[in-house]
Amino acid sequence: MKRGKQQNNEFLDKKHSVMMKYYDTLEFSRSDKQLKREMKSLIEKDPNFYDPYITLAEILFSESKDKEAGALLENGYQLAMTRIVDVKGNFPESLPWLWLENRHIIRIIHSWATKIWGEEKTEEALAIFRKLLHSNLNDNIGARYSILAIRLGLNSDYELEFETEDMPGYLDAAKVMDWFDKNSKKFMDEFEWWFNQMRDQA
Repeated sequence: MKRGKQQNNEFLDKKHSVMMKYYDTLEFSRSDKQLKREMKSLIEKDPNFYDPYITLAEILFSESKDKEAGALLENGYQLAMTRIVDVKGNFPESLPWLWLENRHIIRIIHSWATKIWGEEKTEEALAIFRKLLHSNLNDNIGARYSILAIRLGLNSDYELEFETEDMPGYLDAAKVMDWFDKNSKKFMDEFEWWFNQMRDQA
């Protein structure tokens, strides 16, 4: 397995020196203005570390700068895809969340899929969520929930239903899992392979 290279089975990104600076900035920045400045600086220092794209885009969305935020997410997504696909454009068979180095890649891909889902590009978003699920069976990012929501005809803000009352922005994990268990059986054409894989791993 080579770091930062597409393999037949598994992709593992290289370590990024700006990662710790990113987390420190999230913890200690006192204003959105300061956070925006720091995120832009991190992107300039390492365009291939994608968490700052997401954080900066969230601030821009909150400022109603949707076009700028969308372009930022798209740029991060395109860079990430260029980094992980092979010469034929194939998504890696395995992009495990287990490796900390991969998480920023998974997050930017998931963020972009959610963005275009909100623009009613559901088939394109569904294809991306499926790739994320196939490449990381443990599905730490929750791609299977988005797949199910799309198949049920829900919008990209479906997660609002599962927010905890005492901590807005955080989801009630048990409630989400119960919802998935109840509804996923309706779409065995979509999830049977995943149930089988998870059973075999148990």
